[in-house]
Amino acid sequence: MNQNDLNDIGRRIGSAALEFAPSHRPTPAQMADAASVLRDMIQATEIHGVTFADFDAVAHFARLAIQLVQARDESR
Repeated sequence: MNQNDLNDIGRRIGSAALEFAPSHRPTPAQMADAASVLRDMIQATEIHGVTFADFDAVAHFARLAIQLVQARDESR
């Protein structure tokens, strides 16, 4: 994973955050955690030859990462 990939993750998380209604938008901390989750998911699957394009073909993983972090925070 290189800096371009990390920048792309940041852009994807930022764009996905705007899809949420204002009252449900992630906090800056949640966005940072979601970016870390997405980065780690991609890094973990690289050994299997899975790329961002493969993730994109299946689901909106940036939005999913935000929802995951928000669910974690709601359960605390």
